[in-house]
Amino acid sequence: MAIASAVACTSSGDGTGALLPEDASGGVYLALGDSFAAGSGASDAAATSYVGLVGAALGDRYGETLETRNLADGGATTQSLIDGQLHAATEALRAGDVRLVTITIGGNDLNELQSSPDTAACLVDVASPACPVAELLAGTEERLDTILSELRAAGPETVMVMELYPNLFSGTGHVFEEAAEDAFTMLNEVIARVTERYDVVLADPRAPFVGGGRELTHLLDATPDAHPNDAGHRAIAEAFLAALGLSTGRGTD
Repeated sequence: MAIASAVACTSSGDGTGALLPEDASGGVYLALGDSFAAGSGASDAAATSYVGLVGAALGDRYGETLETRNLADGGATTQSLIDGQLHAATEALRAGDVRLVTITIGGNDLNELQSSPDTAACLVDVASPACPVAELLAGTEERLDTILSELRAAGPETVMVMELYPNLFSGTGHVFEEAAEDAFTMLNEVIARVTERYDVVLADPRAPFVGGGRELTHLLDATPDAHPNDAGHRAIAEAFLAALGLSTGRGTD
């Protein structure tokens, strides 16, 4: 894979940004996904979310005429992205001038486990035959394949980066902490498998969240919220920029 090979040489955060064109200005940064991409948990979704921070860094590269176009929707699943965001995204890609597409999707597919009669079994062992996560993720993989195949067909040369999910519950002592680790590991395996098929680069923000859920999420707030706070969004933005070979710049200072 051409892009995957390039990122191996440019993901050190050295500021080269070799995956992105250098002799251009303006254009569109297109963000797709769920509440992470929509900016939930950030104090200012336009400025302190990971999409806002990545957009700021791209603005440093392409100038103030760069447009950040965020199609993400809180609560989105792979199916609802297909039903809603995908058409607008492929239209934008066919129109040209899209510098980057970022994607965070799949986490909400796991919410079906909470309404499953086998929820208790999943909390004990996500990989057990009594827990339907494997069957659920088979559908997720099929839908991710649809999403990425259509995006890639519409933008054959466009740089695309997809996020692996960190365990937001790690280090919080939450009842979901261990089960979430296992479930997100299985989901991330699906994401990695599908992205490889379509030359989509992976952004991996997991390391800062290991044991860091207290500092990087709202889970221990007076009103608990399983979304990244500003520090968590910054960690995610840094993972995207590192995958692109870009330094964090002013957007994540």
